[in-house]
Amino acid sequence: MLWGAIALGSCAPARTILQQADLTPDIYAPAKLDNIGASFNALESAIYGKFQLPSVFELKTSKILTQDWLNGKATVEQRIYAVSHGQSPQAFEIIFVTPTLQPDAPLIISQNFSANESVIAWDGYSPLSEEKTSLGALGSIFTYFFGRHIVTPPLEDIIDSGYGFVAMHPPDYLADKANIGTSQLEALFGRSVNRPGALSVWASLTTALADTLKAETPQRPIIALGHSRYGKTALLAAAYGESVDAAVAHQSGTAGSSLMRDETGETIKNLVESYPHWLTPSAKHFSENPRGLPTDAHALLAFIAPKPIFLGNARRDVWSDPEGAFQAAKWASNNTSQIFSATRLDDFIPTDDIAFWTRPGTHGVVKEDWPAFLAFMDAHFD
Repeated sequence: MLWGAIALGSCAPARTILQQADLTPDIYAPAKLDNIGASFNALESAIYGKFQLPSVFELKTSKILTQDWLNGKATVEQRIYAVSHGQSPQAFEIIFVTPTLQPDAPLIISQNFSANESVIAWDGYSPLSEEKTSLGALGSIFTYFFGRHIVTPPLEDIIDSGYGFVAMHPPDYLADKANIGTSQLEALFGRSVNRPGALSVWASLTTALADTLKAETPQRPIIALGHSRYGKTALLAAAYGESVDAAVAHQSGTAGSSLMRDETGETIKNLVESYPHWLTPSAKHFSENPRGLPTDAHALLAFIAPKPIFLGNARRDVWSDPEGAFQAAKWASNNTSQIFSATRLDDFIPTDDIAFWTRPGTHGVVKEDWPAFLAFMDAHFD
C-alpha cells in the first residue's frame, strides 16, 4: 500500500502546496455549447474512451454481517457480484452499511482508495480476498497527510443523517497501476486508440450497481461520491448512469470538473505520463496541445444536467485547479438550466444545482468536508 500512498500524494505535488486559489477569480465570457450531447461525445472520444457497461453484473452471494453495528443503528451487508467486461467473470466485493430502521434510505455509492476492510473497520468483517490490502501501519501516516476521512468516512454521522453508505474498491477489479492496468485494458478492449480508460471502467461499476439497486427500489435516491481520481469517476457515473441521481465530486481536478485547456495545476500531459491507464490512448495527442481538445470540462458538467452536482475544493489544492472548476461550473450553468449562483469560490450554496465548496487546506478529505457533502444531499433529497 506504500505505492498507493505515493500515487495519491502525487495528486498534490509539493511545488504547488504553498499556492492558493483566488477566491474571486476572473470569469471569462460564456463558452457556448451548440450541442451538449455532441460536445460530451467529443470529449469522451478524446479523453475517456467509449464507455461500456459490464456485460455481466450479477449478484452471486449476499450475507448480513450484523444488524447491530454502531450501537444498533446500522446493518452491514457483504455482497459479492460476478463482473465482466468480456473476460471470465470475476468476483467483486461491495459492502453496504445502511440504517437498520430505514433499509430503503438513500444510498451513497463511494469508490475508495483503500480496501473495504479499512473503510468499514469492523472486527467481524472478513474480506473476500485473503490478500491483505488495507493500509495497516501506514494508515496513520496516510490520514495525517490526507485527512481523517480519506480512508474511513464518518459512518455514524452518515447513518444518523438518514443515508446508507456503499463501499467498493475499484482496483479489486481493474488495477490502478500503469503497466498492469494497461495490460488488463488491452486484454479487454484491444489496442484501439479509442478504448476506454480505467476511469471509464471504474465508473461503469457504479452505474451497473446503481441500475441493479434501482431495479430493487426504484424510488430510492442514489448518489455517486468520490475524491480525487474517484471524484472523476463519480462525475462520469452521473453522466452515463440513468440510475445515478447526483454526483459528489471532491477535488476531481483534470479529467474531472476542472478545465483542461487552461493548463493550471495538473495537466493532461501529467495524467498521460503518470497514469496512462486512466485515459483512452488518444488522450496522449493532447499532451503537448491541450487547446486542441474539442471542448472542456463544462461539457461533462452540462451533460450531467439536470442532476445536482457537488464540486468540492480546497484553496491550497491548486494542483486540482479550483478556479478552473469554478469556471467550468459557470460555463455549464450558462449552457443549461442548472442553477449556479456562487460568485466566489467560498460561496457554498447547497441548494444550487451545482454547489461549490471550497475550504482552507490541501488535498484530502477532512472533518469539514462531510458536513458539506451531507448538507448538499439534504438540500436535494431530504
